[in-house]
Formats: sequence, structure tokens, C-alpha cells
Amino acid sequence: MFANIQKKLLLTHPLLWNSKIALFSVLTLTFHLIFFLLGYSKGEIDFTDSNDFYDYGIDNTIIVFVSVLISILMFIIWLVYYSRNNAFKSFYPKGKFSLYREWLLILLFCILNSTYAASFFYAQDLKARNYFSEEEVSRRLEIISLSSLFVEGPYRESNFITEYKDGKYLQVERDSFQYGSRNYSLKSLVNKRIQGFTYFNDEKDSLIELKGKRWLIENKKDSIQLLFREFFKISKEHGLSSNITPEKWFELIYDYPEFTKYINVGKTSKEYSQNYSYYEGVNVDYDYAIEPEGVTHDTLSKTIKVVGGQEYIYSKYYVPFDALTKSYGKISRAYENPIVNLEFIMSLIYLAIGLSLCVFSFKITSGRNWLIAFVTLGLFGIISGIISVIIRYSMTFPIIYILLFLGLLFYFVIILKAKESKGITGITINQTLWLMPAIIPIAYAVLIDILKRTSGYYESYSYGADGMKREQFPRIEWLEEHYVYMFILNIVFIFLFMLLFSIYIKKWKGIAEA
Repeated sequence: MFANIQKKLLLTHPLLWNSKIALFSVLTLTFHLIFFLLGYSKGEIDFTDSNDFYDYGIDNTIIVFVSVLISILMFIIWLVYYSRNNAFKSFYPKGKFSLYREWLLILLFCILNSTYAASFFYAQDLKARNYFSEEEVSRRLEIISLSSLFVEGPYRESNFITEYKDGKYLQVERDSFQYGSRNYSLKSLVNKRIQGFTYFNDEKDSLIELKGKRWLIENKKDSIQLLFREFFKISKEHGLSSNITPEKWFELIYDYPEFTKYINVGKTSKEYSQNYSYYEGVNVDYDYAIEPEGVTHDTLSKTIKVVGGQEYIYSKYYVPFDALTKSYGKISRAYENPIVNLEFIMSLIYLAIGLSLCVFSFKITSGRNWLIAFVTLGLFGIISGIISVIIRYSMTFPIIYILLFLGLLFYFVIILKAKESKGITGITINQTLWLMPAIIPIAYAVLIDILKRTSGYYESYSYGADGMKREQFPRIEWLEEHYVYMFILNIVFIFLFMLLFSIYIKKWKGIAEA
């Protein structure tokens, strides 16, 4: 059956037959399916896990290594079959756009063969997002964030403030802080800080914290009791246990209007330790109770056990907050910061474009020309780097890069018009193709540098009190913030350039060697 397909392709679509795209597309798509299924399986979340160890992503590293290894092996095997026949060098009849279509087929294989890891990571995040709708995720994350005000955790205001007096900055100790229209003790629940998720921005986190503190200040018992019931509803859905009820939780923490006489409710049934905790998808913070100076663990909230001379501290009352934070942090990250984002996809596309141009340039010229082009371009890069160091201007190398590309292009045009001999264009065509993908990004960097140097006092512009840059140079800031558009435009430029250049390469083939 496969032999019949190959024979039919040879007779009707020789380009597809010669490129072996049909066969290798099936193979690459099979690998993509395998990686996708592995990623979807790996994306399963254990909602009962509350361990706070840092995940170094060993599994992900292995997946990337395996995907790269498969890509290299597939590329070598494909290249062996693809290089057996070369209709272009043999002067077979070819259409006007045949070279361009051939490059597109090469690019297609390179994209499919370079993105196995992307299928894995996309499936991993897809699994996490498929547990709940985004609307439901947002609701649950807000419930967990609000609940963090009422469990053991960090305070917002410290027991020291900095004051400017008599020309000096002094640290002044205090035992209370002002919130709204009155003062509260530093140990008050009103001074607690919420545990945020990366799904929300800083403004949303501030609004969530403000909502919880307003409930306290305005004595909205019903809102807090409803919050606790919703928290327990989520935890029970995932089979998580606690040694208190929502009613008992409320009784332990509610002390209107001061909110200083409360029992610290722990986040887990495990040993309490003041360690730095990290969960992906959760705002990085020192996730232990930073208490005002002089306040120690009280026996009302803690149980101290001594085993083998080692002291262990446990919370008397706890809710499964750590487990929910860790699991929903993963869902938060999958929505807010998926691994396979636009930048990740574009980096793989650029990698595939680079590989396709290397193969394409080898296809249209000889191996000798390809090797000479590579060596001379490398030497030119070294010399340009030395010149850049001597001149001490950051844009020296980019400017030389642009001039070299334009010079190579100009030389190619001269040869085409003269039609006398190819000269060294077999070498320069390779270099033109290799330099072309980066020409717009490099020109973009040079443009920004020129704008900075021609915009008076840019290098010495002042910063606002909040550390944010003042919008004195909107054109420069717009270019720096919208660099992604430039890379997208560059991809369009590459396709258009290859369309035109491949047509002229076909004409160049008919020129005599000497």
C-alpha cells in the first residue's frame, strides 16, 4: 500500500515524493500524539498534596531532552532520504514557484519535527485548565485568597516605620497601625495579608484583601461564615480533611471590633515550620507568619511535641489550606502563564525557519559553497566583533550586519543583470539566506538606539516616586513594549522574501559558472 502511494506521488506530485513529506509527516504527527498523551497524563493534579518542596521540573527536563534527541534522529534520517535526488541541480523542468513550494515543505517538516515538547507542555496545561471553567476557577481562587486572611500567615504592617526627622531617617518602633479611620494592633486580623495567585494582578489582589477587611471592620458575620462554608465545600469536593467545622473556624477567629483575641488556624495537619514555601501559580512570598517582635507561639494555637530530644510544633486547629493553594496554584499558572505561549511558539518557529534555510541553501548550491560560506561568515563575524570592541559602540556589530546583508543582496542583483557568470554567488546566496531572518530584528534594535540618541536627555530621564518610568519618550517606549509585533512582521517578511528570492534563484541557475 505504501509503495503504491509513493508511486502515485512520483507520477502526480514529484515534489512531495522527493521531499518524503508524506511519510515523515505521519511519523512526526505520531510522535506529537504520544507527547500530547504523556503531557495530558502528567497534567493531572493531586488535590491532596500539600508538600512545600520546590519542584525542580526533572520530568520536564527529561521530556525536553528526549524530544530534542528524537528531533535530531528524525532530521538526520529525513535528510538522508531527501538528499538522494535533486531536481534543481539536475536542471529538471521546474515551475516558477516550485522552489518556494519546496522550501515551504522543508519548513513544514522542520516545524513538525521541532515541536514535540510543545505538544507535551500544551497538553499538560490543557489538563489543568479542563478541571473547571475559567469563571469557576476565578471564583474558587478568590475564595481561597480571602480565606488566607483567617489562617496562619504574614502580616502586612511591621513593628517598625521609617520617619524623617532633623535631616535623618530614623526607625521608630510601634505596636499599632492606622487603617481607615482608627488604629489597630499589629497582631489584629485587619493587619493580615492575603495569599494571592498569579491569575490575579496586583489590583485584583488588593481588591480581594480590601473586601475581606471591610467584612471585618463592618462586622459582616454572614459574609465571613458564607466564605468558610464555601471553602469547606471546595475542600470536601477534593476529599481533604480538617479538624474543625466552618462554625468552629468562625468561633476561633472572630473578635469584633479589635480582632486581636483569636486562635491561629493552621494550613495543614503536618509539622509547623517557618520555612520558605513555594507553589507554582502562587504569588511568591514568605509564606509563614511574620509576627510582631516579642510574640511567640502560644499554647492556645500550638501543640509542642518532643520526640528524641527534637521539638516539633503542630497547629491545634487546621484547615487544608496548603493543599488547596498548591493544587489551585497549578491551575492558576496554567491559565495565567501557560508554558506554550506566543513567545514560546515564535521561538520554535524561528528555530524551524533557521533549519529550513540551512537545508534549502544546501539544496540549491554545492556542499563546497555551503562550507566556504559558513567558514567565511564565521571569520567575518569574529572580525566584526573585534571591531565592535575597538570602537566601543554597541551598535557597531548590528550596523555591519545590515551593511553586509545589503552588500550581498546588491552583488546578487548585479550578477543577475550581467548574466555573464555566477562568480562567487554560490557562496553569497547561502550567506544571504542565513543573514536574512535576523535583518528586521537587528534593524529594529538600531532604530531604537538611534531614537534614544536623537531624543535629548533620554539617558538621563528621571523616574517617578513610584519607580515607574515617566512617559517622556512615547515612540521609544511603544517600540520597546511592542517588540512581539516586530517578530510577527519579520515572519511575514521572511515568507515574502523567500517567495521573491526563490524566483530569482531559479533564473540564477541558468547563468554560466564562469
